[in-house]
This record gives sequence, structure tokens and C-alpha cells, in this order.
Amino acid sequence: MARTRITNGVKISAKVEGVKNSSVPLKAVVFSEDLNEVKILAEKKLTTDNLDIVLDVEAAKMPDNLKISIVPDELKPKTQIRRLSESANASVASITKDTILSRKGVLKEEDISIKPVDSVLGLWQLKHKVCGRVFKTDPVTGEKCPVPGATVHVYDVDVNFFWWYPNPGLPWGWIFPFFPHRKEEIATVKTDECGYFCVNIPYFDIDAVLRWRLRYRCLWDILRRPTVLEAIDMGVKPDIRYYPELKALPEMKVKPRPQSWPQSEPVIKEMEYRNLKSVSTDNVETVSAGFMKALRTDVDTTSDLFTKSRFEAVRKTLFRKDALFEPVSKDSSSILDQSAFPRSIAPPSLPDDDLLLEMLGKQKKNIASTIAQIRSSSPLVRLLRCWPEIVPEWNLFLDVPDIVFKVEQDIDGDGVLETIYEEGYFDVNWNLGESTTDVQIEAWSNAICVPCGPAYKPCTKTGIVGLNDMAVDPIYFDAQGYVKGVNRPKQFVAFPLPHMVRPDAEAPLCKTIRVVGCPDYGNASYYKVFYKYQGGSETHFNERWHVYNISAGTSHYVKPDENGFYEVLTPANDYFPYHTLINWRTHNYSDGKYELRLELYDAAHNPIAAALDLVKVVIDNSQPAPVDFLKLEYREAGGAWSEAPLHCPIIKRTAGTDIELRVNYNVAATHLRDIYISFTGCSGSVGSDSYWHHTVGDNNKVLDWTVTVPSSVDEGGYRFYLEGRSRAFNATGGLASNWEFDTLSIWRGNSLHVVILDK
Repeated sequence: MARTRITNGVKISAKVEGVKNSSVPLKAVVFSEDLNEVKILAEKKLTTDNLDIVLDVEAAKMPDNLKISIVPDELKPKTQIRRLSESANASVASITKDTILSRKGVLKEEDISIKPVDSVLGLWQLKHKVCGRVFKTDPVTGEKCPVPGATVHVYDVDVNFFWWYPNPGLPWGWIFPFFPHRKEEIATVKTDECGYFCVNIPYFDIDAVLRWRLRYRCLWDILRRPTVLEAIDMGVKPDIRYYPELKALPEMKVKPRPQSWPQSEPVIKEMEYRNLKSVSTDNVETVSAGFMKALRTDVDTTSDLFTKSRFEAVRKTLFRKDALFEPVSKDSSSILDQSAFPRSIAPPSLPDDDLLLEMLGKQKKNIASTIAQIRSSSPLVRLLRCWPEIVPEWNLFLDVPDIVFKVEQDIDGDGVLETIYEEGYFDVNWNLGESTTDVQIEAWSNAICVPCGPAYKPCTKTGIVGLNDMAVDPIYFDAQGYVKGVNRPKQFVAFPLPHMVRPDAEAPLCKTIRVVGCPDYGNASYYKVFYKYQGGSETHFNERWHVYNISAGTSHYVKPDENGFYEVLTPANDYFPYHTLINWRTHNYSDGKYELRLELYDAAHNPIAAALDLVKVVIDNSQPAPVDFLKLEYREAGGAWSEAPLHCPIIKRTAGTDIELRVNYNVAATHLRDIYISFTGCSGSVGSDSYWHHTVGDNNKVLDWTVTVPSSVDEGGYRFYLEGRSRAFNATGGLASNWEFDTLSIWRGNSLHVVILDK
């Protein structure tokens, strides 16, 4: 005979105004918190303003503190439930174990007061729109290729870590993450055909992150890996295992403290995260007067921290290798912008167990386990950018909130998603302060990407009709295959008139070119695209690439059969980018003039149409060369010119006197568009100049440029930067109505470093 289970659980009854008239389904959630652990004890959907809920836990076994919160029924993540309940307008009530015991496990309406649901619903409806793009960078051309149909997961993570800062006032610091960490998905969305996505995140979730960052002000920067330049600026040598050229750079001089941390001083603890709104910013990260006095005694000025002057170190070390500063361009970064510490560096000994115990709190049940985790975890080396702020030697951060991304894609067609991008606990790549954020997610090399193209248009002509976004039309292309309206010459005219028209350009195409065409979808089953190079013999393309199958939501691999035939993909409006015949990676081909033509075949590979029109196009993927400095001269104003060496030149000037620098340089390109030269340094930009080609044959220039360096600029390291730019372009994203504009796709830069010193 089965026994009837007797439940002595806690019973809760309450009145919640507004539930019955709510525009969204609601539920009551009873939960407890232990540090950053949220435990759901009960949930119940609500249909009336009367709440009755039973907890399957005896009163004597209840947690010391509970919360009962009214939230939208669709709200699932524990993190969001807790954060919504922490807001000022939340429909929430706190219940203590003592109250439950005093009421013998039965709480009635008079024991619990919950705000009406109107205010919390308004907060729930307030969303933070986050938009971005997933792309993959071509390692050869640098092109950003969109990743369509990928699943973007947005996670809310909470992290605990112990910060070990053994030398207060200096920028060295280590972070020891320890469990438990919490990671919950709060939104998911798929990227569209061009890799774009948008998600809505509840504002209270974003607000929690913003409040945490505001509370600690500059301390958020310790969670971001410093760059080489930032490390050098603080007098810290980057990891020479990765940057051996910086071996001679001096370390910051660390003076030993005259005495250890005063035992009379209390350990500075993390203030309770739950009381964020009541915390005064004046009291955040306070440091005792005794500690601050000791710190000032230990480190008087920042100049005392260095073994030699920063300028001397940079002049002797960094100026030896131009590559440190190259390239300075829109799509690339120099060594100075890379992570200073790709791998961690072992820290000094941690505080003893007694101090860690005091720091972490003796009341924590698993304190021994936490200390063991800290001692055994792999630390992350960090630098504090805003290091003039006084910070404690050791500190505990509990429940650090953040938003991170993970992206998945079915890359092998087996129906299972593989990870193509994932952020760690401390990765942040977007600005939470913006209402709509441009999140740029660069997928890993295993991601499948496809080019982006214009909106679908039905075919009106059989044959090759476009190259990327530009239509094949005599309006845009000349008889040789050059584009006429992009990067036109600028003729020198002493008195130019507003209505003057620039001469036609000879602008070639470059990088990846999508050959667009209509292969008579109703009759053709296969096609080939043939090409001739420089009038030579004809052959057909054998390129392979991916397109996006819109209806299936997956990529489709396009490749020719053993005889070089491509299958005509139908329906035409289901494969993106639309009407793609060939994805032509032109950088794998010789630069020069090409003739293209399309040939169509039936199911038996028999030709089915008369010869279609030829399309002529000129390709040029070459970078400008040379881009060289030929001569450097200098003089004080009105004096005679003196020549300086091109290798590590040091120019002496009379203090308080302007000087002039004259540089002679040579820039050439197969299709030169323009030249840019600038002089910058310790005092910022001193001057710049430029030259734009006058005619289509104006492709090799030897020029002089003179720049005046005012006496007011600081002595130190300066740099001439010279950039040659090609007029080749990619035929994407232009003004499809007339393609009359200037754009830049290929360039090459060079630098000449100069040291200016007072006599």
C-alpha cells in the first residue's frame, strides 16, 4: 500500500495589485542568495492578484533570507530575475527565516507587502538595442567577409576574482579568478545575409554593468589586457618572449617598502554588491591615512620610478626597428597596438592564509576551498592604466557583471553548430553607454563567410552583367576595361571653376571580384566562365566559394565538376549574393587586362546559346613601390641647408629657434592615385602635405616637402610618414547610380624617424 507523502513546507499568501490586468503573463519567483549564487525555491504563474505558493522546504531548513519577486513569465535566467528584483521599482518582498519560524511556516497577506506590478512592467519593457556584425578577415587581402546564418549568443557572466597588487602605486597587478562563476544566456539571434544582427537586452541588465563600472571608476581597465604602447608609457617592459626587439627597454625601478603592511590597518574589503545604490562614490575604494602616508613615502614622484628617462629608452630601442610603427593605416595595427602580455607572468608570493581569510570573510562556508582555488588558479597579468589612483594592496571583487558573446555556425553541414567565436570572462568589445552599439565580431578562421551583395533584381539580360556592385556598362567602363568615374585625375588649374569636370579615370579593379550574371535560369543547367589574359589563350575559371542558401539558413559550397562545369543554382532569389557566377580572387592572378565571357549548357553539357558579349576588365593588386625617402635636410630659419643621415637622424637646434626640415622622396605605382606625407611627434601633428595625380600617366613622382618646426614644440622623437596610394578599387558599396567618387583600397606606407634636441 503506497504511503501518502506529508509536506510540512512553507506556505505564502500575498496580494499583488495589477496582475489581473497585466499586458504580459507574470509569475512569482521565490529565491535565495548565497554571495553570487541564486537558488530558485519555487515558481508559480499568476492569473489573479492573489498569490498563494507553497515551498517544499520545512521552515527550520529555510535559508536565512528569501525574496519573492513578481517578474514576466518569459524571464528565465536567474541573473536577470535577481537583477530585476534589485531595481527600485521592482515588485519584490524580502522574507527572513526568523519571520517564517515566528509564523510557524505560514505567511499571510499582512506579513508581506509587494509593490504593484505596473512599475516593474515599465522597466521590463525598456530595452537596450545591441546591433553588430560578424565577419571574417581575409588573411591575404584584409577584406572583411560577412558570416551569414550564424547564431549569436549573448551571455551575462558574473565573475569572482582576487586582485593581488604587491607594489601599491606601481602598475603591476595580477588577477586570480575563482569559482563559482555564472554564465547565463540572455539573448540569441541569427545573422542575416550580410552578417548583421540585432538583439534587445533588458535595460536593468545593462544598468547593473554600468553601475559596477561607475562604482569602480578606472578600475575597469585592469580587466583589459594592456597594449605594448600602454606598457611602455607606464615604464613596464612588455613580454620580450614575443617582442625581443624590446629587450633593451628598461623596467620601472621598484623601491622596496621600508616596512610591511601595518598589522593595525584593516584589510580593505569589497563592499556588499547588493547595496550598490546606497554606496557613496566618495567612500568607494577608501584607503587609510596611514597607508597613503606610507605609499607617498615609498614613491615620491613618477620620475623616481625609472632607471633612465623614457625618451632616451625609446630613442635607443624603438627607433632601431621601423616595423614597430608600421603600418599606420585604417585596417592594420602596429606592434605598439598589440597585447603587451600575450601570456601571463608568474606573480610574487600571495598573502598568507590569515590575511586571505580576513579578506574573504570568515563567515564564508567554503573559505578553505576558495583559498585553495586562488592559490592554484592561473593568474592573469594586468596593468592599471589610471595608476595615479590609490588602490589597496589586495582586494576582493565579488559578482563582477559583464556581457560577452559566443557565435556558432554549422560549418560542415552535419546539422550541428560549431563555435566560430567565443569571448572570455574579461573580453569587452562594445560601448555599453551607447543606445545602439556597433559590435564588430571577427570570427575565427574556421567560419564560413560569403560576400555581401545588393538587393535581388530579376534578370533582364543573359550574360555577365556586373562586377561586384558595379554594372557592366559603357557609362562606367571604357573600351580597355578601366572604370572611368572613380579616382579621377585632378588637373592643376591656377583658377579652378566650380563647374569644371575632372578627366576620365583609368581605375582598375582589385581584391575579390564577384562576377555577376544571368545564366538563363529557365533553360540552362550548367555554365562556364572563360577568360583571356593580355590577349593570350582562353581558359575557364575553376574557383570555389560559398553562397548563403536563404531558405535553408545554411551556406552552400559552390564548386565545378571534374570537367569544369558549374551548376545553375535555382531559384535565383534563394542564393545570396544573388546571380554570382564566379567569386574571383584576383590577387591569385596576374595583374593586367582580362576578357571574360559566359557560356551556357544544357543537362547533357551541350552548348545552348549563341556567343554572349565579352566583358573587359583591368586588374591591379600591386602596392605602390617605391615609397622611399631620398634625402633629409635641415636649417634654422634663413640659414644654409645641412644634410642629415636617413638612418636615426638627430637634429640639434638652438633653443627658442624655429627650424625647417626638407625631405625629398619618391613614390611610384602602376596606377598612382595620390601621395600623403605628414610630420608628427611629441607635440602631435606638426604639418602634412599631399599630391593627387594630374593625368592617368602621372604614376612616378619625385617631390620635395618643407615643414617648419616651431620652437614651441618639445624636443624628442618625431616621424615623417609617407604613404603612396593606388587608384585600384573593389567596386563595392559605391554610388550605384553613377560611380563618381574617390575611394581607397590599396596603399603602402614608410616612416623616417627624427630626433630633435636642443643644443
